[in-house]
Order: sequence, then structure tokens, then C-alpha cells
Amino acid sequence: MSVMGTIERLHARAQKARRDPATPVVSSVEEARALARSIAEGLSALSDDQRLLMLSNLHEVQATLEDRMASLETEMARERVRIQAVNRGLDAQASYRSGVLSLRDHRRRKD
Repeated sequence: MSVMGTIERLHARAQKARRDPATPVVSSVEEARALARSIAEGLSALSDDQRLLMLSNLHEVQATLEDRMASLETEMARERVRIQAVNRGLDAQASYRSGVLSLRDHRRRKD
């Protein structure tokens, strides 16, 4: 596939990912690296006008990826807060249980 076709396909995938956050722009790190290599090698063979058009498309892909990263960072921050709340709850439960066991042992010793 030509570099223009590769970039246009990547651009279309980025547009679809923008509409549907569950849709990945690329399926793996390996695919992203292969696309980056292919594009870098192919851009030099294009005319200035073609290169400008393709770079514009790549800019849109980059914007989509940046939006996706920001969204993931927000989601991860929310999940961290939830995990911390669960951990605090578990710590409180363990502390309560320890207190109950200690009190029970104390009462047994008294009797």
C-alpha cells in the first residue's frame, strides 16, 4: 500500500475512533511502530503538496490520539480514587476485626 493510502486509512480509523471511543486507532504497539516507519519512509517520496496534505491528515490523527490519552488519564484517575476508597474500607474492616478479636480475647482472659 502506498504511504498516501496508509495515511488515509489511518486518518479514517482516527475519525472512527473519535466517533466511537471504544474503537482503537491502532490495534497494537507493533502496528503503530510499523505504520510510523512506513509513513516516515514514504513521506520523502511525495511531492510538497502531497506531503502537506498527508501531514494535515497525520495532525488530525495526532489530535485524536491526544484526546484518547487525556480520556484514559481521566478514567485512570477516577479508578485510582475508587481503589483508594476500597483500600480504606478494607483497612477499616481489618482494624475493626482486630479490635473485636482483641476485645474478645480480653474478655476470655477476665473470665
